[in-house]
Parts: sequence; C-alpha cells; structure tokens
Amino acid sequence: MIFICNYLFRGFITNLRSIFHRRPSSSAQLETSHYQHGIPGIPTDGKVVLLKNSSNGALLYLIGTVHGSVQGAETVKEVIDYVRPDVVAVELCKERAMAIMEWKPEDDTSLYMLFRRSMRAAGGLCMKFVIFIESCRERRSHANGIFPGLEFKVAIEESSRVGARCFYIDQDMDVTLQQLCKVSTFYWLWSAYSTGVRGEVKYTRSFVQEMHSFQKELSPEIFKAMIEDRDKFMFTNLRSFQGKVVAAVGMGHMDGIELLWKQEEEDDNSSVFITVIEGGHGHSE
Repeated sequence: MIFICNYLFRGFITNLRSIFHRRPSSSAQLETSHYQHGIPGIPTDGKVVLLKNSSNGALLYLIGTVHGSVQGAETVKEVIDYVRPDVVAVELCKERAMAIMEWKPEDDTSLYMLFRRSMRAAGGLCMKFVIFIESCRERRSHANGIFPGLEFKVAIEESSRVGARCFYIDQDMDVTLQQLCKVSTFYWLWSAYSTGVRGEVKYTRSFVQEMHSFQKELSPEIFKAMIEDRDKFMFTNLRSFQGKVVAAVGMGHMDGIELLWKQEEEDDNSSVFITVIEGGHGHSE
C-alpha cells in the first residue's frame, strides 16, 4: 500500500504533463505571491519562497520540487545548509517516509509480482490497471538511476546533519487512498490511456497553475483528494512550527499552501487591528 500511494501521487502529475505537452497553453494565470528569500545562489522564481508567521515569529522557507529531480534535491540541500533550520518538514506521511529511507535496488520485483500486487490494491479494475502501469514506470525509473522522492530523502538526511527536528507533514496515505477509491471509473480509464504519452516540459509555477486549472475541470474530486485536502493538512502542520523552518513539498502544493498562508496572515492582522481599535475606544471612555 505504501508504494501504491507513491505511484498514484506521481502518476497524477505525469498524466497531466502528457496532456499539456499537446494542449495549447491557457492565457489565464492564477495570482501568486513570490517572496524574496535572501538565500545567495537560489533563484527568486517562486520555487523557493519565504513565508513569515506573524503569530509566533516563525520563518518558513518553502521549497517546491519536481519529485525525483536531482536539481530539486540539490536545492533542498543548499537551502538547509544556508538556513540551518530548527525544523525540516517533508511532504510525506510516516509510512511513505520509511519506504523511501529503507528502499534498496534489490527491492524491485518482477513484472508478475507487480501485477499481482496491483490486483490486490483497493479500488476497481481500472484503478488497479493504472497502479500496475505506474508500478512498471517506477521500476523502469529505478533501472535508469532515477529515485522518486530523492529530494525528501536528502531533506531527512540533512536535517540530521544540521541537528534539526524532522517532521512528516502529509496526510496519511490510507486517508488519501480511501478518497481516490471513490473517483469515477471515467477518470481511471482516461488515466490509463494517457499515461503512455509523455513530453518534455519545463516545470514552472505558471505551468503547474495551468495543470491545476485543467484538472479541476476534468475531475474535481481527484483534485480535491490529491491537492486541496493535502494542502490544508500540510498548511495546518506548517503553521504550528516555531523558529526557522525548511519545508520540501511538490511544486503542485506551493500555490495552495501560499494562498492559505496569506489568508491566515490577513485574518491575524485583522484581529490585531480590531483589538487595537477596541482597546483605544476603551481607553478613551
């Protein structure tokens, strides 16, 4: 079940990538706020942002990565090395983190075993078929020296090196899988078809925004389970940390976390303003 969840999370983005390689770009862009993070050598293109928590003074350096990217892993290492955070947070639940840290090349199984494992997964036949395809893709990635989740593995290792506490901030994978099992058969049929088509793209914040816009139209329920619900879960955890925090998440979660953060900051500032006004009135009386 651990690997099934990882397959689906990655398949969600890669399936959309194949469509956007063939689909004209939308002119509509979602509004984002890119914060100056002040880290030498790290671009200010929105892939690393600094979010300030006015309620407790915490500083969150939020890193958006493409899962398995060597460059993303290097960015995570550089940011942690420069910031020397009190807390390192990663987009994993405990079980997925254990699977990533304990995986060895010899753990890859035969196609027959992958098929059997996929057929035992939760959900209907279409979902099982998609899991099998993504399992084969995972196996091929490992054979090509690509390790999905590399940036998270690096973050966990670096947290130990700099003496930071490491937290797994994502929703438990079983909760997400329960929601995915409710998704219509149509989506899984489309997913199984489109998963074989790929194109090289350059991941940017605006590109991910377009993918999200299209996904909401195509399947609101899958977007809610894969993105929105997990954005809220991770945001709640991130707001609870104090001191300097470095968090590594998939780039698809950057906009949602930033938006929730901005809304919370505005609510906090409004509360302070109202308190000051009420306090001023009380003093004058």
